[in-house]
Amino acid sequence: MVEFIGERVFNVRGLILAAKEWGALGSKPVIALHGWLDNAASFDLLLPSLKDTHVLAIDSAGHGQSAFRSSDAGYELWQEIPEVIEIADQMGWADFALIGHSRGAVIAGLIAGTFPKRINGLVMIDAHMPVPASVHNSAKQMAKSIRDDKRFATASPSYFNSFEDAVEARAKGFLSLDRDAAEILARRGVREDDKGFYWHNDQRLKSAASIKFTKEHINSFLKAISAPSLLIYAQNSLFTQNSEHTQFSSLMDSKTVVTFPGTHHLHMERQASEVALAVQKFFTSS
Repeated sequence: MVEFIGERVFNVRGLILAAKEWGALGSKPVIALHGWLDNAASFDLLLPSLKDTHVLAIDSAGHGQSAFRSSDAGYELWQEIPEVIEIADQMGWADFALIGHSRGAVIAGLIAGTFPKRINGLVMIDAHMPVPASVHNSAKQMAKSIRDDKRFATASPSYFNSFEDAVEARAKGFLSLDRDAAEILARRGVREDDKGFYWHNDQRLKSAASIKFTKEHINSFLKAISAPSLLIYAQNSLFTQNSEHTQFSSLMDSKTVVTFPGTHHLHMERQASEVALAVQKFFTSS
């Protein structure tokens, strides 16, 4: 069993990023990246079942206990590549493994393609690359991003009368999940002020990306990945049912693909122990 060590804070070029630290010093170094509007607690059920690992589960900027980006900065996926590398550098990790879920899995794939010599193992849970865009839509995409950023820069979060109501809303929201799983996320992500309870995420995370990758861009990242890779999918997931999305995995060398019963957050629901077993087996053999 891997034990929770405590909270960590990293100053990455002035941006404060929080993390939950698990495991034992000197064990296999791993960085875990959560999904959109989730937080580092996303891995609370998975990580305790891993052995011989030293894991940092990071709150991405704008999520959980990490700082929001400045008003002149956005939340493009590629912005997190140097931030994760900087955290690894501060830890003294020349090479390390990555575990990512959803948006975090996409970012993990981009990192593994950008710095293939530094990533020695890659676990992607129910996602592995962004949905490709057409170059013909680039101008419209940029315009939407600018409009969204202006709108969400002044938007307030949704408020709830109680902590339980905030949990319930998350459980029934987009990409719904079990109530117990939603509560795990809420313990780290919900705050209270004089207006009530709210999810502490930067509202600008809901803005459209200013630039999206084309198929050719995505291909270049996937082909550059050299680390052994484990792709974990849920049977009842939008991603599993998206043939265009799963098609890209054929470009990755040295990969294993497994599918479990469950939905998008299978790593923190009933299948958590099975997912952990698959990840442990992968780390042991790779």
